[in-house]
Amino acid sequence: MQKFSIHDEKKVKELLEANWEKAFRYSQIENAIYKNFITDFDEMNTLSKKIRDLLKENCFFNSLVVDDQKTSSNLQTTKILFKTETWEFIEAVIMRHLTWRVTLCISCQAGCPMACSFCATWKLWLLKNLTNYEIIEQIYYAAKLLNDEWEKLRNIVYMGMGEPMLNYEVVKETINIANNQKKFDLANRRVTVSTCWIVPWIKKFTSDFPQTSLAISLHAPNDEIRKQIMPVDHTYPLKDLMASLDEYTAKTNKRIFYEYIMINWVNDHIKLAHELWKLLEGKLAHVNFIPYNAWEGTWWTYLPTPRFIIEKFQTILQHYWVVSTIRATMWDDIDAACWQLANKKETNKD
Repeated sequence: MQKFSIHDEKKVKELLEANWEKAFRYSQIENAIYKNFITDFDEMNTLSKKIRDLLKENCFFNSLVVDDQKTSSNLQTTKILFKTETWEFIEAVIMRHLTWRVTLCISCQAGCPMACSFCATWKLWLLKNLTNYEIIEQIYYAAKLLNDEWEKLRNIVYMGMGEPMLNYEVVKETINIANNQKKFDLANRRVTVSTCWIVPWIKKFTSDFPQTSLAISLHAPNDEIRKQIMPVDHTYPLKDLMASLDEYTAKTNKRIFYEYIMINWVNDHIKLAHELWKLLEGKLAHVNFIPYNAWEGTWWTYLPTPRFIIEKFQTILQHYWVVSTIRATMWDDIDAACWQLANKKETNKD
């Protein structure tokens, strides 16, 4: 008989019911796993031996195996390389901010089909959509690691490998688990989904998660430049995107985060700052300027924008009352910065 994930609440409850166990037993299991971080069935002392054996015979804790783990030189960031049961590699990144806020960046696909030219992950193409338990195991591993360090996971961003809207139903299930008070107990606003803007799914997201934060990979204020660096713009041009986002803000009254990677001589001409404020004028918007992080394969074609130009962009937006920030890069020494996730493994040499 094939085992199933201990994180599959429905199947665990069905297993207990089929073996004449009372409903409250699941609450005991849930508390042991998500509150006490017990990962050995034999250590679940609140359960009878019969139930512990039943779980051992039918469930597994981990399908992912940690293949590599690195922490940045400033100790703020940890990148974990996981290997799936089918031998794909995915990555998650823990970011410890100086404000004591801890954020986990997780993957929803192995590889990515979006082919954004500035991103390392697309070189892998799409290997597979992750299952719900493969996403949950990333969250659980990070939450347990932080608990062992006397820290607490505060935020999750679906901003790792893959496009969340192309694995939407699974991502939806995992958001509900992350928000569940008896599990990870994260507030809706502390979960952010970052998307290249698959317009039909943004509309569904608006309906399903009106309180969950939305981040849009914008990266240019016009279709001409976006098509050069983001092929998705051929299918969903700016006018379609902005219309769907207007619907989102009208229904949720939530500010949208617009990610704008700064690439020298590509999307950092000062005139584009004026186009950007016109695009976002009067909208609930927060622009996050992200210095380009060179990765193997593009360093000779793309270069980061000088800091003073990024600051000029920010000044122009401030003049027109568009809120913006410049993201601090603190984890590129372990290739864990934005758009550097590409399963790169170091080979040990004698």
